[in-house]
Amino acid sequence: MEYCCIFHANLNYAYLLPEKYEFVIRESYELILDTLREKFPDMKFVLEGSGFTVDTIAETCPDVMAKLRAAVESGQCEFMGSPYAHLMMSNFPEEDDIWALRFSQEAYERHLGRRIESGWNPECGWQQYVPHAFQKTGFKQITLDFDAYALSTRDEVRKIEYNPDKHACYGLDLPWYELSGDDRALRFPFSDVVPGLNGFARTDRICQPALRWLMGLYEFDAYAEPIRKHSAEIEGDEQGALVIFAEDAEYIGTSGWFYLKYYSQPDRVFERMPDAEEKLCFFLNWLRDEMDGRLVTFDHICNDLPPLEGKYYCEDDLAWHRAWSTAWRETPESLHFDPQIDKLRDRVHKAEQDAKSDDDRQKIRRAWFHLTCAANSDGRWPPPPEKVHPFNRQWVQDHIDKCDAVLGDLGV
Repeated sequence: MEYCCIFHANLNYAYLLPEKYEFVIRESYELILDTLREKFPDMKFVLEGSGFTVDTIAETCPDVMAKLRAAVESGQCEFMGSPYAHLMMSNFPEEDDIWALRFSQEAYERHLGRRIESGWNPECGWQQYVPHAFQKTGFKQITLDFDAYALSTRDEVRKIEYNPDKHACYGLDLPWYELSGDDRALRFPFSDVVPGLNGFARTDRICQPALRWLMGLYEFDAYAEPIRKHSAEIEGDEQGALVIFAEDAEYIGTSGWFYLKYYSQPDRVFERMPDAEEKLCFFLNWLRDEMDGRLVTFDHICNDLPPLEGKYYCEDDLAWHRAWSTAWRETPESLHFDPQIDKLRDRVHKAEQDAKSDDDRQKIRRAWFHLTCAANSDGRWPPPPEKVHPFNRQWVQDHIDKCDAVLGDLGV
């Protein structure tokens, strides 16, 4: 059986302040790189990061960037990409998404020497144009959300799992439909999500128990059981693959903002987890020794396994955790910032019409850069009753101000 672990690294994280960047890079990302290289050299893995994350690693810890590049060049690590400043792609126009992905691809070329072909869709927010934005910027495959797919295409699942409250932030407390262990939509890729772009699905059924085990809420068997269940034998020779980790990399090594999210303790964010390496090694040894599992890349799953016969479909506005993009779009910060971004976009379009020189066009690119950074999701999250951290909020405001200044310089 083949398995895939995707470690999602996001240095734009809510409540993650610049003075903690090096701590997180070393306690989390470097720990993952070192542990896999030194103790599990035969196992492949996926590390995902935005353009901002890659730029910040290179600036803050160039030695860790060197390790990441070496892991990618060796073939042990597949790097996965996402929009530059971790914006919720479904809440902004396709044009914005394309620019944000372009800026990331440029960062990957700078630091990894290549453009990236596997894409991570932040929060799994969905509009029908989201996969097109990835395809238009050089990506060949993207992560998909099984739970949203099942809600959108299977009446029996929808009757039990559908969240009618489009303003709710999470649907993890809703009941679960009992899937069979050999569900092919969790084990095989979808071809041509849009022409030229394949995809493979992750599920909260497996990824959420992973987080809870890492944070000490669950015994390991609560994480192992859904992996065992969904590794059930399928009739025929081809058994497919399974994504068994697709969560924040920061939870390997730190507490992320777990204590804020679940216990409303904002002072307990990104604490060191002293048993992180021990748990990671325990998990990987269990996977190899008890499950006879082989870790593979996302690219391999999407392109080398036989695809499903049906097409991937997801209802517009769905997001992961059986919630809706609306929950992100209606936070106080979104309602404050997004109208400003809409006005800036109108001015950018005016500047594009009026551009007369290469210098004008370079300034317009800078305006797009700041506009798409201002769309960052972590400057709009968490929703009430929690509060967005002043740093994250100011980060967004600074990019709005910089975009405004560039456009002013262009005379629009």
